[in-house]
Amino acid sequence: MVRGSRLTGVIAAATLVAAAVLAVGCGSTPTTGSSCSKTWKVGLVTDVGKLSDKSFNFDSYKGVQDAQADSSLCVQGRAIESSVESDYPKNIGQFVDQKYDMIVTVGFKLGDATIKAAKANPNIKFVMVDYGDFTDNPTPSNLVGLLFKEDQPGFLAGALAGLLTKSNVIGAVAGLQTVPPVVHYVQGYENGAKYTNPKVKVLKIYQPESGAKDFNDPDWGKQQATTFFGQGADIIFGVGGNTGNGGLLAAKEKGKMCIGVDVDQYVSYPDVDSCLITSAEKHLDKAVKTAITTMVQGSFKSGLLTFEMANDGVGLAPYHDFDSKISADVKAKIADVQAKLKAGSITTGVTS
Repeated sequence: MVRGSRLTGVIAAATLVAAAVLAVGCGSTPTTGSSCSKTWKVGLVTDVGKLSDKSFNFDSYKGVQDAQADSSLCVQGRAIESSVESDYPKNIGQFVDQKYDMIVTVGFKLGDATIKAAKANPNIKFVMVDYGDFTDNPTPSNLVGLLFKEDQPGFLAGALAGLLTKSNVIGAVAGLQTVPPVVHYVQGYENGAKYTNPKVKVLKIYQPESGAKDFNDPDWGKQQATTFFGQGADIIFGVGGNTGNGGLLAAKEKGKMCIGVDVDQYVSYPDVDSCLITSAEKHLDKAVKTAITTMVQGSFKSGLLTFEMANDGVGLAPYHDFDSKISADVKAKIADVQAKLKAGSITTGVTS
């Protein structure tokens, strides 16, 4: 999966960030065609990592922007950033009060606020990225949850790290352990590394809960990665928004290798391109646009949409600058692991 040249990708990322900043707190002009009889208003509420996280919130909002750019959908998109968890219900409430057609909430931690709002507003469609129902079942009839099997790209990333490490020590600097997708990535990474390299040692740490700095503490991430380098690690997997990005930055500064998360961080975070082997991706933008499209086309159904290796909903980003540095043998082994995961002939060993 190659997404164009490095220059094109970086320009696209910069354009996306600029557009996101302009859209926060104000409406964006929809791309409407002559056949538009209605403009569909779609609002997105971030978690505390914000649109500047260069991964999770960033790519989810790109899905809204992609829908807006599609003239056949007649969508107008807007985002509101959350700074602390107490922002979640009031930010959702802003879109409710303005009678938006669909509200997208980004992250497992928005679960309670999203479900409560969905129950109270049956005429509004809700989409929750990384669905988590903390209250009851079944899912409200106006809510669809987007689930990703993060353990699969995590496993692939770990398998690659296990083959590339020179020291047989690798690390993972992660966000909150209370957020299942973060744990799935890390567990998959550890199991994948041991699948290709039984001798590998995996150092891992999760960020302690810290309110406004949850997923947004690059200094902490950088410090933990530096500690792991001192313990012999030569590859770091950064898993958790700006917190994980701190680990990537430490790898760049120390001349180590790094692996990004959620999106192709070679495009979204070019500052660390020199250390970035690949990124463990879940295709958030495509998933969000898919959900928006079902609303516009009248095929919206409540429940779960699951994205995994089998439907190309997750995977590894291109090797980019490392493409010529990774041997054909290693590439073949990773391709084989990916094919087996896709076919279901091997599993990641992650069950929760």
